[in-house]
Amino acid sequence: MIRYDVHAGFQLTRRGIDKAWVERVLTAPHEREYREDKISLLACFPERGKMLRVVVRLDDPEYVITAYFDRRKPCV
Repeated sequence: MIRYDVHAGFQLTRRGIDKAWVERVLTAPHEREYREDKISLLACFPERGKMLRVVVRLDDPEYVITAYFDRRKPCV
């Protein structure tokens, strides 16, 4: 069951990111980046021309910390 941090919920609304997009990234990421106690899961959204980055806890990959379209990661 996917759970969202309060910060994540606020940022999804502010950034216009649909929870269905987040779920799509969680179930079928194109890339994974590990950093300390977090994992960034990324998937290409061609309509936005960027990758959606969903950051989750390493020990709880269904707990979403934040999500955003990463300007540094264009879809390739």
